[in-house]
Amino acid sequence: MTQYFRSLRPHWTGEVEYFTVGSRTDDETAPAAAARLIRDTWNFCRRLSSGDYDVVHLNPSIGSKAVLRDGALLLIARLFRKRIVVFAHGWYEGFERKLRGSRIFASVANRADAFVVLGSEFASRLRRLGYTGKVFIQAVPVDDELLKDAARIEPRPNQSEFCILFLARLIREKGVYEALAAYRLLKTKYPFVRLVMAGDGPELNNLKAACADGPVSDVSFPGHVSGERKCAAFRGADAYLFPSHSEGLPISVLEAMSYGLPVVTSRVGALSDFFIDGEMGFMVESPEPVRLAASIERFIRDQPLTAKIRSFNQRYAADHFAASRIRRGLEKVYQSVLERAD
Repeated sequence: MTQYFRSLRPHWTGEVEYFTVGSRTDDETAPAAAARLIRDTWNFCRRLSSGDYDVVHLNPSIGSKAVLRDGALLLIARLFRKRIVVFAHGWYEGFERKLRGSRIFASVANRADAFVVLGSEFASRLRRLGYTGKVFIQAVPVDDELLKDAARIEPRPNQSEFCILFLARLIREKGVYEALAAYRLLKTKYPFVRLVMAGDGPELNNLKAACADGPVSDVSFPGHVSGERKCAAFRGADAYLFPSHSEGLPISVLEAMSYGLPVVTSRVGALSDFFIDGEMGFMVESPEPVRLAASIERFIRDQPLTAKIRSFNQRYAADHFAASRIRRGLEKVYQSVLERAD
């Protein structure tokens, strides 16, 4: 979410102020979290009382902490008689199940003037939770600098290796072990294949231990990458592998497409709204290593298909994921809310 709005910041046509809420560190203690929550809420009230704002835009995930926090902010904004847009970025299925049938959630959510979600699947889930108002669907922007760098990419020449990139937080839910198992299968058949697992997270040391010897000992772990290092990771790859178990709309897949990488991904979140199986890569119903490996193998064996996908993905990303395009969509949401208010 932070990256989302950082990408949009240079493109707004009206006056937009950012207001930060939530934890600022990964190791926040309970007392510090309580103090921060009180401080954020107080500052939010002060901001609303002193500023002439037309729309308040909240950005929760559908998870326990965010729903409680932003539900309170929604009610506060309503007390100040503001128009309210809620953009649900993340979606935790376990918490969603707990919310089903909750009159409290539906009552608070329906005080918003509109919801924005990342895909049609989430719009349907929101309806099942009792929201009856207007729902808009918006995509995720790819950073301008990354798109500019991707536009300069030349077709990769014939080479002696095939590099698979995985770039995400290294947690089980991202499919890290399925990705590693798929690589193990490929490596026995194609010794020239290599895997880069970029990112940081609690599974990093366990993954390194799993790759300590044997056919997967050459897996590269560059850690968290950003800026030029992230661009270099995409430039050096031949395919992108993302077997996540659950997502909203994974921006790393959009970034990989910007660089023309053929993608193998699980069918998660809003990807189904636009991902064209066979033209952008391959989408598997479940992240089983055998299926993942077979899909990657298609890219290795069928060079004309891979070249066609690379060209298609790069054009599609440039046309659909530019921050200026996403900004226009959000500003139309704000305008719609204000017009209904009039």
